[in-house]
Amino acid sequence: MNPASRPAQLSFTAGPAALLGGWALLLPVRGGLEPGPWWTAAHLVWLAAFLLLGLMTLAMRGLAEPVTGGRRALVESVTGVAMFGLAANLTQVVIDLYAGFAAVDGPAMRALLAQAKDVPGVEPLVYGAGAQVFYVAVLAQAVVLALLHRVTPAGAAVTVAGVALLVVAAFEEGSGSALVAVGMAMMWLGTLLLGRGPSGRPAVTAPAPVAHR
Repeated sequence: MNPASRPAQLSFTAGPAALLGGWALLLPVRGGLEPGPWWTAAHLVWLAAFLLLGLMTLAMRGLAEPVTGGRRALVESVTGVAMFGLAANLTQVVIDLYAGFAAVDGPAMRALLAQAKDVPGVEPLVYGAGAQVFYVAVLAQAVVLALLHRVTPAGAAVTVAGVALLVVAAFEEGSGSALVAVGMAMMWLGTLLLGRGPSGRPAVTAPAPVAHR
């Protein structure tokens, strides 16, 4: 994917922003498992967020071009892991949305989610490590792009710091922690810088040549 295209540039900013927006929408229910407008709105925003982050992942692969040999294998491997993590997160969001629509109250929704997690593989792959590997892959992509001199060191460093804070805070304090939001905000700033490439300036798609008669 051309990282200078408008969809790609949008994904670098709107994807992480929507991730943070979904987190903020759950504040009124304090992140609790309660069906209702806040739960639905947050997960719809997260659905958009992860779709945009999928575009961002492909755009980051585009930033690495041209690469050959072992470097290409590394770029493709990290991209593949990121896409797997994205698929896990999207599956989780869809399950959560269904549970929110189908349940009449908190206990009923928790029962539906528990039923879904009882399906073999769902707990570890969709709600556990499978979903978290996306963030690890984004961190790895930022490092690889910095080593290839495709992005600024500052952009990579802020992205790495933000993702690391997000993951550690989520594991240590829970997804409702304010530090998770700080990590998301740092990731947002970092990916914004990554999208600007090695120059640190917004990428611009060259205008199409005008045909002369």
